[in-house]
Amino acid sequence: MKEDIQPGFIPSKDIETPENRLEKEIRQRLKLYHQTTKNKWELIKRTGEILSESELLARGLIKPEKLDDIDSPTNTGEFDREVGRDQYVFASHLPAGYGNVLLEISPEALNIPEAKVATAGEFLLFADEKGRKFHQDSTIPASQFIKYLVTFLPKLPDAEWFWGKNDQERSRLLGQALMEQDSDKPELFRQLRGLHPEIMFPKSLPLKFIKNVTIDGEPESTLI
Repeated sequence: MKEDIQPGFIPSKDIETPENRLEKEIRQRLKLYHQTTKNKWELIKRTGEILSESELLARGLIKPEKLDDIDSPTNTGEFDREVGRDQYVFASHLPAGYGNVLLEISPEALNIPEAKVATAGEFLLFADEKGRKFHQDSTIPASQFIKYLVTFLPKLPDAEWFWGKNDQERSRLLGQALMEQDSDKPELFRQLRGLHPEIMFPKSLPLKFIKNVTIDGEPESTLI
């Protein structure tokens, strides 16, 4: 029996809600980046993938005693190693300024199994026990990142802050957040640190997920 639908009625699944519009906007605007140096980029091209520090060690591409050298092909620190973060390749949704080679990653990489997003932001800023637990509890599967942003962005005083806008109000609130955190009121600080989520890919990220490469501000014409 055919369902009786009144004239002019649109089934709910076809109604464009504010959430649906926001998700479309996020999908259009969201980009992912990994920054590195020219030497490290040459290594990435040779291996065909961006390797985590633990993978570099496992494959003999770096010696343990060279981990903290200035020209080491890894930026992982001792604090990261203690909690197993050396097993991941890191990315961000805005260029992070870590090197003169900028790799744009396809958002399709968010669907890689076991990829995750630390929505709380940089782990090193959550050093105490409560902070670490909050950071851990705020980490989600990367495949849920876009859905998460649909709920996170409307809570911000200005959603454009997530996309890189920096104004006096943001600076003012950051100063306030730092003072409140020292007074054991971490809520505002945690919200603002959420503007810089860490995207984490397990072990390695194949070159097939790299969309564009920019070196010293100029596009590289080919991927090898």
